[in-house]
Amino acid sequence: MEFSDQIELIKEYIEEATEFLEEFESMLLQLEQMVDQEPDPQLINDVLSLLHTFKGNSGMMGYSSIQKYTHKLEDLFKALQSGTINLNESLAEFSMQSARILENAISKISPESPAGPDLKEDIADVKQFITENVKSGLTSPELRAATPSKESISPFAKKTNVIRVDFERLDHLMNLMGELVISRTRLGQIDTQFKETFGEKGIGLELSSTSEQIGKITTELHEAIMKVRMLPLKQVFMRFPRLVRDLAREKGKEIEIKFEGEDNELDKTVIDEIGEPLMHLIRNAIDHGIENPGDREELGKPRQGMILIRAYQESSHIIITVEDDGRGIDEEQLRKKAGQADLLPKDEIGHRELIDLIFLPGLSTAKTVTEVSGRGLGMDVVKRSLAKINGSVELESERNVGTRFTIKLPLTLAIISALMVEASKEQYAIPLASVVESIKVANEEIHLVNNREVTKFRDYVLPLVRLTDLFGLAHSPNGGSVYTVIVQGTGGQMGIVVDSLRGQQEIVIKALDDYIGDSVGIAGATILGDGRVVLIVDVPALMDRVRTYGNGGESKEAQNA
Repeated sequence: MEFSDQIELIKEYIEEATEFLEEFESMLLQLEQMVDQEPDPQLINDVLSLLHTFKGNSGMMGYSSIQKYTHKLEDLFKALQSGTINLNESLAEFSMQSARILENAISKISPESPAGPDLKEDIADVKQFITENVKSGLTSPELRAATPSKESISPFAKKTNVIRVDFERLDHLMNLMGELVISRTRLGQIDTQFKETFGEKGIGLELSSTSEQIGKITTELHEAIMKVRMLPLKQVFMRFPRLVRDLAREKGKEIEIKFEGEDNELDKTVIDEIGEPLMHLIRNAIDHGIENPGDREELGKPRQGMILIRAYQESSHIIITVEDDGRGIDEEQLRKKAGQADLLPKDEIGHRELIDLIFLPGLSTAKTVTEVSGRGLGMDVVKRSLAKINGSVELESERNVGTRFTIKLPLTLAIISALMVEASKEQYAIPLASVVESIKVANEEIHLVNNREVTKFRDYVLPLVRLTDLFGLAHSPNGGSVYTVIVQGTGGQMGIVVDSLRGQQEIVIKALDDYIGDSVGIAGATILGDGRVVLIVDVPALMDRVRTYGNGGESKEAQNA
């Protein structure tokens, strides 16, 4: 076998092993709910089938120690199936430990270090556990007799419609798709110019027809490629039940986690980024969101706390809510902590602004620092992680009722719809996902409050920011009024003042190279059909900057540099 072929086999084995572990843990958590009851025969059959497949894959790859350990786990669950061993707390805990042992063993395997781990001691532990837990009156020979004989399974018996494809190939396909979108836009511009010059006749009509047909095919191709890249949220959600189980036990709490809408799909690039923010929110809820069972009973709540993660699609976004029925946020405690950390604004702030302070780095309402929370880093990590993928998060909380985080995510990061605007003869793209509407504001309706421009919009004071100020561009005459694009972010709404609106357009996001440095307010760039490079406005970062430092203001660090 070629060395490159061996590497591909190892990669495929690790990927399948990871899927096996996620499914195995999910089944064990279901089994744990049946402790001291009659276990579901179908569930045990599913566990045995899963173990048998993984055992065969491990043996085929030459990982004999993992194969033997999995075989012993089969013996354990066959004993449970035959009634030789009872389903009790001890068995449930031992089973969960076995999942951790396999997870640790698989983590040591890589294409660079393909040697399998030695699980000799762990194999002996399973043997000992079976022997010690066999019901009185039954001996090991009787246990072996109850074990079903091995079945001969043909490796070609099962057919599948699924093909495994390296994601780099799909990424390359998406890049080519992006270039096609740019060329399609250029073709549309040429078509328009041709009509203006020669009119709609003869070859002009054929050019228009061809341009329209290519546009239609490009759109369909884009949708098809996007569907291939989409993965269900279940792939992320199924990692959390074990986390909740282990942390709740560690904290002496009773907590159940439930999911809704886990079949909704997201682009893989987004799926890969949302695991960490969701984990921080769940850990936060467990550690100092949900009360101890005794405290919950005193408040008239059930002993068992609840964490509900719900996902649903809204236009071109996926909304994920993480909700708990815990103690909520103590606003007085939050105000006190913010004051101690010198993070409380000098101006009087309302409920919404106060609650949003929880996302500032260095601020935590936890009374004690633990391994899970209390350092004031988690919520900041959540916000920054979501901002990287053009996502946003909002917080609602009611004392002794609970807390809800609402996360808004784009379905994809590669190709998005944007509103093209112009400021000082430079074009910029504002992601349409953040745009609420665009209005025209008269100069006399713009006022200065605390050296910041604002205007009144539907009985709401709307803060304004001028792109020309932010990016150091020259002001253009506006003829008595300015175009204002109203955008929505975590902290509410804001108006971006521009010189003109150029229309809506599909754009391909291109990341900025690292050597450019940290460009606040810029999420990336795109290329127009005529080859011009246009910067994409980072709305969440822009709102944070304006809220903290004012219109075009520099940070304290920048001022002191």
